[in-house]
Amino acid sequence: MSEKQGIVLTKKKAIALAAIALLLVIGGVMLGMQLVNQNEPSISAVTPDLDENALDWEGEIPIEQGDKEQEGIAIPGYKVIGLKADQREQQVNFYNPQVNDCYFVISLLLEDGTELWKSKLIAPGKGLYEIELNQTLSAGTYENSILKYECFAMDDNLSELNGGEVQLTLEVV
Repeated sequence: MSEKQGIVLTKKKAIALAAIALLLVIGGVMLGMQLVNQNEPSISAVTPDLDENALDWEGEIPIEQGDKEQEGIAIPGYKVIGLKADQREQQVNFYNPQVNDCYFVISLLLEDGTELWKSKLIAPGKGLYEIELNQTLSAGTYENSILKYECFAMDDNLSELNGGEVQLTLEVV
């Protein structure tokens, strides 16, 4: 009887030792994977620098939207923008239409390329009602000014997409 008991104890010990060995191997593999991942450079997602002044767009959209099923990026158009003379703070209605699936960066330029103002990223459905120009403008008509739209994918890389430029007149009074 003692020989049978000795064999049974040996089998139990063998099973217990195999289970412990298996747990140690699994633990070692997991520890090794963790150490390897710590040594690789981490790929961090880009945090969009959204314009904190952009509000939910509630204004009247001044462009013809056409068929909303149409592919592409909707870029608002303006013929004339009115600004106040000799003031940096201005009232505007710049926005990114809700139908877009990209961010906008909007810039206001004079005909010679002088940048009067540039936004940060504006999410779809958001807009700006107030901006601060980089410089004041004297009263007058500034023809061939440009409202430039840079478009960026709403992904981790903020990949640049096709943009557009709207030629317009600034009426400064």
